[in-house]
Amino acid sequence: MDNLKQLVSLGSSSNAVVFSLLLGMLLGAASYIGFQRRKKSKEPLDPVEYREFPLIDKTIVSHNTRKFRFALADSEATLNLPLGKHVYVKAEVDNKEVSRPYTPISPKETKGYFELLIKVYPAPYGTMSRYLDSLKCGDSLLVRGPKGKFTYARNMRKCLGMIAGGTGITPMYQLIQAILNDPQESTSIRLIFANVTVDDILLKDELESFAKKHPRFQVFFVLNQPPENWQQGVGFVSRQHIEQHIGMPQRGEKMVLHCGPPPMNKAMRSILLEMGYEEDDLFKF
Repeated sequence: MDNLKQLVSLGSSSNAVVFSLLLGMLLGAASYIGFQRRKKSKEPLDPVEYREFPLIDKTIVSHNTRKFRFALADSEATLNLPLGKHVYVKAEVDNKEVSRPYTPISPKETKGYFELLIKVYPAPYGTMSRYLDSLKCGDSLLVRGPKGKFTYARNMRKCLGMIAGGTGITPMYQLIQAILNDPQESTSIRLIFANVTVDDILLKDELESFAKKHPRFQVFFVLNQPPENWQQGVGFVSRQHIEQHIGMPQRGEKMVLHCGPPPMNKAMRSILLEMGYEEDDLFKF
């Protein structure tokens, strides 16, 4: 009988220990989940959930280009968007849901707001751009992110070649300013930027200022309709332009990024492969 009592007592003690361990694990898991949720809620962006950001400033850059500034809930927070990533914006236009990817042009360390540079296209194109142009200060925009497959690491290549067309400059600009403003960076950047006219060149002053200030950065403009006495590229971006201003492949040391209209992206990829660039030395935004 005494042995039986001892066994029952031992069994009860063991059950109590197991119960305590399980309870501790459950409480720990609940605490961790709660922490992660609180941490997630503090982040300005969420990759799944669209969040509202109010428009606080709108600047007319040119006849068809606007710069929009959207506020963060915390004036001391940054957007926390990794280099090479973009966001998606969503709106309901004419009873249809529309979403588009955009890359902010504000520096990564900017606190309290982020900026989008948008070219407004006439109907029937540019549904989202025209919607954005209709926004007034105080209106909110639905945004989620980060999104994108490209990941940049400091000094990942000795040289980055970039080929941009029109608004395709925005993901490049994000990288350019971050790399050139980082004192630990040694990466050189060679940009070819194609547009129709001089007036279409987005961020022209900023890019030329970077080129004057940073020897590691060079920019070459190509125009389809150049003005008189134009000294840079004419027509479409060609193999000759790429050879002269970005150069031939250097396996593992040089990477070429490109972003523009689909026909341009297709043509650039074809030329770069013909030049001997490998697939993993190329990336299309």
